[in-house]
Amino acid sequence: MFKSSVITGFSSWFSYRFYYTNMKYENTLQYSNSIADMFNWNYTTYIRTHTWLTPELVQKWCNQISNRRCIDAVWSSIERDNANMNHLHLAIAAPAPAPELKNKIVNAINISKSHIGDVQPIRAKYQTIQYINKQLIRENREVNSYHDLFINPKH
Repeated sequence: MFKSSVITGFSSWFSYRFYYTNMKYENTLQYSNSIADMFNWNYTTYIRTHTWLTPELVQKWCNQISNRRCIDAVWSSIERDNANMNHLHLAIAAPAPAPELKNKIVNAINISKSHIGDVQPIRAKYQTIQYINKQLIRENREVNSYHDLFINPKH
């Protein structure tokens, strides 16, 4: 039911785009739980700017974030707020506590610190990943929703 394809083009990162066909509500929960089991997701945050976030921009940012030494993987999902605004949810797998993770994200993607929400530890990874994937679970899903997995190839 789920197909994955490796997006190549950059030798320094891996990105896995997951496609789904005819996904039912029960499958979205299974999908989210499978993502939750892939890594030890231990931090979450969001990025909200004053501009529209495109999949290409998010892919660039997440590549830069996932290539930091302190990060193993990043799960990303764009959530639409209204016709002119959206924001990005992130789940981050970092091997050790990263008290300066917000600063590392700011430095990696070169945006204002005010555009990034507080980096919070994940206490319930299944519920957190389901929340990040909520546009998939909604009955009126976004047709062009974006979600992607970025893995640091150095780990």
